[in-house]
Amino acid sequence: MLTSSALFHLWNRQVLLRNRHDKLSPLLGCSWVHTGIYMIGCSDRVVYIGQSNQLSQRSIDSLGRVYHRVPDTSLPWSMAFAPCAYDDMDEHESAAIRAYAPEFNTSIPSLDKSLGRMPVIAGTAQIFADQASPSIAFSPECAKRQIEAAATNASPPWRKGNALPRVDLSTAPEQKFDLRDVNTSGRDFFDALSSQRRRAQRRSAPTQRPERIKTYVEHRGVEIHIDEIRSNEVGKRHLFFEWMAKSYGKVIASGTELDKATAANKAIDAAEEHLAQPYRFKINLCDDGSVVTRDGEYLGTWKTDENGHPSFTPDGESEVLFFETWIGMLCQKIADWHEAQDQVQIS
Repeated sequence: MLTSSALFHLWNRQVLLRNRHDKLSPLLGCSWVHTGIYMIGCSDRVVYIGQSNQLSQRSIDSLGRVYHRVPDTSLPWSMAFAPCAYDDMDEHESAAIRAYAPEFNTSIPSLDKSLGRMPVIAGTAQIFADQASPSIAFSPECAKRQIEAAATNASPPWRKGNALPRVDLSTAPEQKFDLRDVNTSGRDFFDALSSQRRRAQRRSAPTQRPERIKTYVEHRGVEIHIDEIRSNEVGKRHLFFEWMAKSYGKVIASGTELDKATAANKAIDAAEEHLAQPYRFKINLCDDGSVVTRDGEYLGTWKTDENGHPSFTPDGESEVLFFETWIGMLCQKIADWHEAQDQVQIS
């Protein structure tokens, strides 16, 4: 998450010469928003879609590149975030680029994956403080109109470029492995990391080794990060391994071990313990249509209409209380409503 100082300098580097809207900073500072898809809207259209494991920073960088290419920058601008797992980013970004065909997306990560699942927007915000009104690019009507127009466009902008090149493991900041074949002892995990590290080192300068070798994996939707801390001196043994398990951008467990296999097992155990919890979120929208708090309190029911827009009906009521465009916004409204109900009961 960006600090206020880091956000201030990042914003100023874009030379936008405009102040941020009050609603943008909370979106950029959300603790659960780290990995996923970001979308930039101008007026009534989505003009750029990207992915990152540092959403707050990458989205502002992209805004700086896109902003100066729009003829009329006085139009209203908005930003949208759609958090997702690391392994799902290519699919969600590809599907969204193909569906919306934004004018500044001249390539697509994967044509095969572009027919997959669309990202689910969890939050939106106006970008500039001097906007008279927010961009309506993410409204259901405008989104439907842009998607329909893209479907009939024989030469969308994303066809102008080639698919993104494969990542060079010698320069990639993180290395990914598949946990599906890891046995319970963690040795498969250890062997995979060791082999990958050796290949990366052979590509690097023989007189210098990195201080920190970062490794990223995903276990049943939970992000697992393991960093090997080493000395710069060739031939000197590693110092320790830092591990961390994250779910939807929130750190659920972390620690330090002296060997890689133990660190992997500790991280996997933490992920399994987290996944074993029946209700992991503040507000849980269950598959059976029930809405339940983290403590197991039943609040009511939820459903979606023919357009996929969710609504909430409190327990004992027959009328819908909240109707929203995005699931994340509905959950936030339910949480605020529930907290207000508790305060009324206490008073």
